[in-house]
Amino acid sequence: MILKHLKQFCTFLFCHSLLVLSAQNPYQTSWKQEAAWIGGSGAGIGVSSWLHTHNQPFTSAQVEALQLSRVPKFERFATRQFSLPARKASDVLLLSAIASPVLLLLDRDIRRDAPTAVLLVGETLMLNFALTNLCKEIARRPRPYNYNPEVPLSDKLRRDARASFFSGHTSMSAAATFSAAQIWSDYHPDSSWKPVVWATAAAIPVTVGFFRVKAGKHYLTDVLTGLAVGGACGLLVPRFHRIKK
Repeated sequence: MILKHLKQFCTFLFCHSLLVLSAQNPYQTSWKQEAAWIGGSGAGIGVSSWLHTHNQPFTSAQVEALQLSRVPKFERFATRQFSLPARKASDVLLLSAIASPVLLLLDRDIRRDAPTAVLLVGETLMLNFALTNLCKEIARRPRPYNYNPEVPLSDKLRRDARASFFSGHTSMSAAATFSAAQIWSDYHPDSSWKPVVWATAAAIPVTVGFFRVKAGKHYLTDVLTGLAVGGACGLLVPRFHRIKK
């Protein structure tokens, strides 16, 4: 009788430990799976780099031939923007956003699984970088400042002047902050802090997008697309790795 109760108690402890372990380690990784993620993203980055070296910048004649009438009316306000302080602010915020997942290590449970967290954030940023650069090199949309007569011609003749769609600053910021928020939420699914975490994760790339438009670097649709793509990468990569219950 005692052995029977002892067996039941041990079974209970074992099952309970599995539940706690799965709550603290919500992700599952494998060499094949990670090789596919990293290899696919690396291939995308490689193709985009090849396209970048073969795509030519504007010539002076092409810049003069640009017609503002081809820009949708609701986005023409961006062609009147060219703020250098806004450009610098967007750069600082981008670097801050990319570094923000480091804050996850302040959490004891996540710090214990730091290699997994770093892997997920890295895969997210690689995937987003590949998608962003591929779209830039394929779309080759002129940046808004190309239509601004007050902007020096030297800026318009750079290769980067044809990389408006979509906003890399916004997408990378969103990928970093959303992946960090998703990982934290997976470790703390019942936390009352989740609204604050997600609001912060969204506010940072939105602010970056605002500054990119103010700098004359992007249109509204560029930053909205960047926010959507980066946010999707930040959500999907951690969720794809969740342990199936």
